Amino acid sequence: MLSHRRERAETFIREELTLMLQNEVQDPRVAPLTISEVSLTKDRRIARVYVSCYSGEKDLQAGMEGLQSAQGFLRSRLGQLLHWRFTPELEFWADRSWEYGAKMDKLFEQIEQERATRQDDARDAH
Repeated sequence: MLSHRRERAETFIREELTLMLQNEVQDPRVAPLTISEVSLTKDRRIARVYVSCYSGEKDLQAGMEGLQSAQGFLRSRLGQLLHWRFTPELEFWADRSWEYGAKMDKLFEQIEQERATRQDDARDAH
């Protein structure tokens, strides 16, 4: 499949799974989850679904368990929408990239504060 077709399929799957989690899955454990990305293998047999949770690791782990229990339902509903010869297996992966970004932001703030403190100290020394 061409890359732009795969990208469109990934976007479609991400949007549909998001709607299913919001409107159709009754498990409250999946409520705080956000689907950040979907990546299809070249043969479209596996869809890796990357999931974030901004309310903490405990909610992320509970949400991942909820996704595993809803996996069959999600795959079945997705198959109804895709109309492909086969429906990809859903693999759920925790996406912690936002945590890394938050740590980097905090480090940059600390560096900026240290620079400002050094500049103030240098001005006071003169």
